[in-house]
Amino acid sequence: MPHAQETTAFSSSPEPAFYRLADVIRITALSRSSIYRRIAAGEFPLQVSLGGRATGWRREALQAWIGDPAGFRPLTTCEVKRSLSGARVRQVSATAPGSPPNPG
Repeated sequence: MPHAQETTAFSSSPEPAFYRLADVIRITALSRSSIYRRIAAGEFPLQVSLGGRATGWRREALQAWIGDPAGFRPLTTCEVKRSLSGARVRQVSATAPGSPPNPG
């Protein structure tokens, strides 16, 4: 009697919400230093904190970069300002693609 072919929900793994550095290197074919150099220049998505010292990249941000690497602009900007007491405060704001960052 022939065996029935199994079809399970586990046959294809779901896409992760975040990618770690080794995955980003494999997906983009960029070196570690190239990734961080492009982040500093605003030409690659920023990594996000996953807790502790762990960081990762959002799947949506990587897909946007893969879709148009030359035209990629980060969706958020981060500005460091000083409070009245002199403490450094980060101000993160969302920007639409192609629009200038919020002046704060």
